[in-house]
Amino acid sequence: MQMKTIERLGPFSIAQNRNTFHVRWTNRNNGKQESQSFGRDFERAREAAIRRLAAMASPNDVAERPSDPTFEELWFFYRREKKKTLSVGRARRLDELYKLYFKSSLARVPASKLSPAIRAMSERMLDGWIGDDRDTSRGGRHLPLSPNTIEDIVNIARATLNFLLDEQIVSGPSPIAPIRIPGRTAPIDRDPKGRHVSFEEIGALIDACEFPHHLHMLLFDLGCAARSGGLIDMTTEQILWDFDALDMLPIGMKQTMKYRPIVPVTGPMRWAVAEAASTAGRDRKLIHFRAQGLTGRNGTQIIHRIAKRALGSQADNVNWYSIRHTLIDFLEMRVPARSLSALAGHVAALDTRERRRLRQNDGSETTRIYLRAKLEHLDPIRRALENEWWREIQKHCKTDLRLEDLASDRAWADAKQLQAQCDMLKINCT
Repeated sequence: MQMKTIERLGPFSIAQNRNTFHVRWTNRNNGKQESQSFGRDFERAREAAIRRLAAMASPNDVAERPSDPTFEELWFFYRREKKKTLSVGRARRLDELYKLYFKSSLARVPASKLSPAIRAMSERMLDGWIGDDRDTSRGGRHLPLSPNTIEDIVNIARATLNFLLDEQIVSGPSPIAPIRIPGRTAPIDRDPKGRHVSFEEIGALIDACEFPHHLHMLLFDLGCAARSGGLIDMTTEQILWDFDALDMLPIGMKQTMKYRPIVPVTGPMRWAVAEAASTAGRDRKLIHFRAQGLTGRNGTQIIHRIAKRALGSQADNVNWYSIRHTLIDFLEMRVPARSLSALAGHVAALDTRERRRLRQNDGSETTRIYLRAKLEHLDPIRRALENEWWREIQKHCKTDLRLEDLASDRAWADAKQLQAQCDMLKINCT
């Protein structure tokens, strides 16, 4: 009976024959195929294959490394090394890229011939190839890839070899020079992801919110111009109670080029944050339904449903980016450029140490004065939102935003006290 390949790990394959698992590979010295049997224990066979792969990448075994590895072998190590620092979504993205594009075009290509192979793959993409076994049933997945997407895919293929050469995990091949894709556009030249909305439309959106978490999410976004998906991950630990602000960077997450700023809590955000924090579930997510946090896809669905109810046939191109662009343009002529850039997440107003101190301040008034001074760049934004933005929105919506209601301050104080009690219980439990 012929062996059936169950899984491939770089140059090693795990095969099955008569319920017996074997690890097979080709000896690069004599070109002959070799194997090792592990009975019916698949996991032991897989662990052995991984150990052999690790030996190929060990700094102590330079002599055992292949001088001209295939892209499949390079990808295994690149994926393994990168997984330590990548988010779950980005790691999943790498798996999708390999399945759709790299497996058929590059997997068997040796490193010495990788540059022309990558260029050939990019030419196929420019001619309309969208990958193998692609699910084209939803959205625009049947459309040709944009030059920007193609360049991103090509650069990941380049980085696979260049990264491993830099880390001295492989040796021998030459690094691949940058590959430029014609037709690539800069962000400023692209069509905006969402259109601007008027105050009348903003008021209609607020009135169309049928659930508390819809209203909370909309009010948060109207007050901070967050990027799409920036609010979904937020937890109660990101509320800076002593400074009337929100830290948009979740605890444990690293900053990226899309900087997550600290934003002021203004107008109806005050009671909305207090309500959301007081009703949060075990995961402590600010945006939640029935005490359970939502996902990014839920957030996209929420704005689409609100827009459809509020604007009907005029809901096209109304999304979270619509609110972001509208608020930023509103503030552009009213606040200093530095303050606006910090709110939009275009520059870093605070370093990591200062953000940590804001979250973990010692409670003394002297420390609070020092930290408030660090947030002075938010004061012009706070005044513009309180005095103009929210008041104009209230004129165009039926929902009471409670702008002059002292109950908002009481709700904020009660939620702050409740959060302090939760933190104390957490400390006592540990």
